[in-house]
Amino acid sequence: MEDEYISISCIPLPTFIQGGYAIFDPGEMHPNRNDLQYFVLMFIVKGTLFIAEDGQNYTLKPGDNFILLPQHHHYAWRPVEARTEYYWVHFSVSGRWVQEPEPVDVSSKINIPTLHYFTPSVTLCLKKLQRIPDSEVTFKLINRIFKNSALQNNVGFWQAQQQFIDLLQIIQVKVKGESSYAQLAENIERYLRDHFDERITNASLGKQFHVHPNSIALSMKKTFGMTPNAFLTKYRLEEAAKRLLMTTESVSQIALDVGYNNIYYFSTVFKRYYGASPIAYREKFKKQSVPPSD
Repeated sequence: MEDEYISISCIPLPTFIQGGYAIFDPGEMHPNRNDLQYFVLMFIVKGTLFIAEDGQNYTLKPGDNFILLPQHHHYAWRPVEARTEYYWVHFSVSGRWVQEPEPVDVSSKINIPTLHYFTPSVTLCLKKLQRIPDSEVTFKLINRIFKNSALQNNVGFWQAQQQFIDLLQIIQVKVKGESSYAQLAENIERYLRDHFDERITNASLGKQFHVHPNSIALSMKKTFGMTPNAFLTKYRLEEAAKRLLMTTESVSQIALDVGYNNIYYFSTVFKRYYGASPIAYREKFKKQSVPPSD
């Protein structure tokens, strides 16, 4: 059963619901449930968790990533013996999904004409139990998801949903036949989106992905037609524009939020990209969104 794969149609996309950090002391047991309507992603940080699903026992250790199915019976088959800690993430799927010994293509519930839309696969494949590909990056991303979901505003909601999809991409079973350059570029693009507010260079990306900085730039150019720096600038400015219209944060705070420590440089780059200063952009488009009075 540990070699089972969960194949999920990504149209519609899976949706992040909620998450948290669980701690069990010696002698305690995971709750007994059979009516939870969500998938549960579990990322073990410390200790050993003894959990069962539909009569199958699993022993989860630090660095394990495990998935519980919705509307299936899961429970502890043994109390924890030492302090045990893990992240849990609930997500919902309204499309089709199956659990099988091998990944399978799952068709969309929505009829999409290939004349207007085509992608090689709309199926996300996740392994039932696997080692976390990169614990440090994964745990940092999970904490970002939790932080954004706790903001309770539109920006935080959409940011959390986007980062959740990135989390699924980290743990998904990789598609065979995809070029190494394309895989690297997709990983870089995802990393840039999730860390856009940090200082990032080709050298730091090279260390992160264990490749030469030249390979970083080449893979992005081949796959996305732009350098990492160009992609990062574009993404930061789009985030800034969104926050200008969806929040009341000051321009200086937004500049910091999207990775610019110098507000004057931020304003210069923003004006070059959008043709208006951040203040003028906010005033122009916020006025357009106000309905005329009777």
